[in-house]
Amino acid sequence: MASRSPIHEMERRERRGKWFVALATLLSIAVISSTWIGLFSFMGANAAFGTFQDLDEKYIPDVDAQLLELPDLSRVSQMYTLDGTLLAVLHDGRVSEPVPYDEIPELVVNAVLAAEDAEFFQHEGIDAAAIASAFIDNLRYDTSRGGSTITQQVVKKVFVGEEISYERKIIEAVTAIELERRYTKEQILEFYVNFVYFGSSAYGISAAAHEFFDKNLDQLTIAEAATLAVLPRNPTVYDPRRSPEDAEDRRNDVITTMIQHEFITEEEGRLAQAYPFIIAEPKQFTGPADHVVAEVKKQLLNDAEFSFLGTTKDERKKSIFGCPADDVECEGGGGLQVYVTIDLEMQKIANEMLTSWLPQPDTSAMSESELQTCIDRYNATVTPVPEVDRLHCSPTGAIAMVDNATGAVKVMASGLPFAQEQFDYAVQGRRNPGSSFKPFTLVAALESGIPLGSYWDARSPKEIECPYVCSSRGNIWLVSNAGGGGGLMKLFQATHNSVNVVFAQVAIAVGPEKIVETAHRMGIKSDLEAVPSITLGAGAVSPLEMASAYGNFATNGVWAPSYLIERIEGPDGEIIYQHQVEHQQTVDPAVIAAARKPLTLVPTSSGTAVRANIGRPQGGKTGTHQNYMEAWYVGFVPQYSTAVWVGYPDFQYPLRNVVINGQSYSRIFGGTVPAPIWAEFMNIVLADEPALDWPADPAGTSQYLSTPSTDVPAVEGMTVAEASEEIYNSHLSPAVVEVNSLEPEGTVLLQTPEAGASVAQGSSVSIEVSTGLPPSAPLIDLRGKTVDEVIAALRTFEEETGVALSFSKQTVDTEDPALADRVISTNPAAGGTVTHSQTITIFVGNLVDKKGKP
Repeated sequence: MASRSPIHEMERRERRGKWFVALATLLSIAVISSTWIGLFSFMGANAAFGTFQDLDEKYIPDVDAQLLELPDLSRVSQMYTLDGTLLAVLHDGRVSEPVPYDEIPELVVNAVLAAEDAEFFQHEGIDAAAIASAFIDNLRYDTSRGGSTITQQVVKKVFVGEEISYERKIIEAVTAIELERRYTKEQILEFYVNFVYFGSSAYGISAAAHEFFDKNLDQLTIAEAATLAVLPRNPTVYDPRRSPEDAEDRRNDVITTMIQHEFITEEEGRLAQAYPFIIAEPKQFTGPADHVVAEVKKQLLNDAEFSFLGTTKDERKKSIFGCPADDVECEGGGGLQVYVTIDLEMQKIANEMLTSWLPQPDTSAMSESELQTCIDRYNATVTPVPEVDRLHCSPTGAIAMVDNATGAVKVMASGLPFAQEQFDYAVQGRRNPGSSFKPFTLVAALESGIPLGSYWDARSPKEIECPYVCSSRGNIWLVSNAGGGGGLMKLFQATHNSVNVVFAQVAIAVGPEKIVETAHRMGIKSDLEAVPSITLGAGAVSPLEMASAYGNFATNGVWAPSYLIERIEGPDGEIIYQHQVEHQQTVDPAVIAAARKPLTLVPTSSGTAVRANIGRPQGGKTGTHQNYMEAWYVGFVPQYSTAVWVGYPDFQYPLRNVVINGQSYSRIFGGTVPAPIWAEFMNIVLADEPALDWPADPAGTSQYLSTPSTDVPAVEGMTVAEASEEIYNSHLSPAVVEVNSLEPEGTVLLQTPEAGASVAQGSSVSIEVSTGLPPSAPLIDLRGKTVDEVIAALRTFEEETGVALSFSKQTVDTEDPALADRVISTNPAAGGTVTHSQTITIFVGNLVDKKGKP
């Protein structure tokens, strides 16, 4: 492959000057004329030197004043994982993979020269012999063959266009000569083989090698290189897939030319021409994580963080994807290497796990009744109903996992394949999180001075008064527990047992605005309405948001925002973007350390997600949305936080009477399906990772575990129901003692401790409550008392017991002077039960002698 020194070539071209330019002009016009008449008419009007002089004045452009800059070639961009696995090739219909000249094998260069311009390294931009040959062929055979060199083809496609005219052809020839004065042969040839269209969206020979042979350039055989060299002449006529015979014939012609110019030996050529004409089947690159690719594209095109790619969406699109195939004026763009944080192995495992647990039935194989049931669900929630082959008749799911230390997104798996559903439920799917939102309320409560040791009314159902209209019942919110609860309960226990009525009261106490602010501060990005039911999951969030926000519990509140794009390299390999991890202390470390404690009991026998237990330090929270519409488990270990969502993909519908993973469920909770999916996945993720422990509790953590004091309310005179409610609302436990009393039944007669006393929350307040029955009491001992003393004693007895008694007196003879006029006995006797208004009999001594006489 011959080449010359660029400096030597430039000096030689300068010496030739305008004479060569004029000759080029003359030959170009002759070829365009295409007939003897045109040629001799031309020659008759111009003679020798006069011809050149006239051409110079009429046609030859002032090329010295032109820029003649070869345009920047558009390139495809690639997306990779951090270990270098290709996820996607990004382009806008123009697949272009420019390669430097010194990386193009000599065999490939020679094949291109043989097909297009065998004397490329010998001519000065135009090939006089080729033009003359084309001229003679056009006259002899009445054809329109051109004699354009590779340089002229570059000029035609880039600078002067393809208009058929004398003037355009002259400008092309002159510009070609000037182009070779400014660029080396290698630069021009490098541009040509990378710029020209080869068909099937492949621009440039490297892209063509991949498209038609699925090979790199250095892997091509002589026959394959010659086949590619054929295509630029006419990608449609010589399309090797549609017109293989024409393409093979032309390939063999090129091989013959290669032999003639000693690019290859005759033996090599003979073998190459006999080589089977085999073209690779067309294939669309299918990446292993198409939902990830779609999300990265969206971020690159829309996020302010990547504004350096362009100020408008069109500018960004060009920077990322390069030029569209149909935009001939576009140049540059693309060539980026985008690296993302996804752990492809874990992503694959997550997808397979979701498919295994939550497969979608083939609607074509469903019975008529099964299909109608599915359609009925759609009719109840979605309008219009999709076509049958687009129905999703079973629940699906999503898994999102984030690195707690950096915020890097490691997994974002959506339960439906990308080809079936482009919507990504891990990132875009915003669903009601149920009780998995309670931890944000817990943090808000701790920040507001409500410790984990505080006690709350856990009875269910409970009517809770809101400061404004908060339900269909006005300002009364009726809340029920999903299970458990009752009596008075610590906030700590209410957290790992997921007691709704406790968290509803806490939400009112701290205010929904505080809960929303806390959730946003901890990493939730979705808009949330500040309503009390936010604590029970009334807002809609994505699995990725939840995984990211839960990372706070593993790091004592040192949180880094989640991110997917690690770095971007430009066409020359320079790093044009590198994600910088920016940690934020979102919550006081002592607060978050305290909040973590009950969450670590959730995946144990004391909590709601025992099926999530993986036998190492972990925490989490289940979530079951109202009427079992959605089911969640969001869990964390020191290294990662992972959210699992399960629900119907196209609508919200109760997860009742479903079969999942071969097991029938009458209803699905966060602890029954999402929790075991989480455990199965995390066991694989952590198989080779150490079981780390939590950060140490910061100073001050204990204050958030304490039990506060409260004042005993005044409840005497209230009904027992009113008093009990008042005592529960004061974070105390009522202990009811029924006593007979003439007060209306259910009236509180007495309380202990007394009203206003300061006691620890959770303490018992004893209340004596009237049964409405007459009071009774053991009769006091009246023996030895006079009648006046009996009257006084019964009066005191009444004051102390509420039992008013009357008495009748009977005398009993006695010889003992000490018993004279004193009570000897009573009926009933002392200690016997007497009832209010009862008449007792007292027996008073009457002194007599031994003969019975007074």
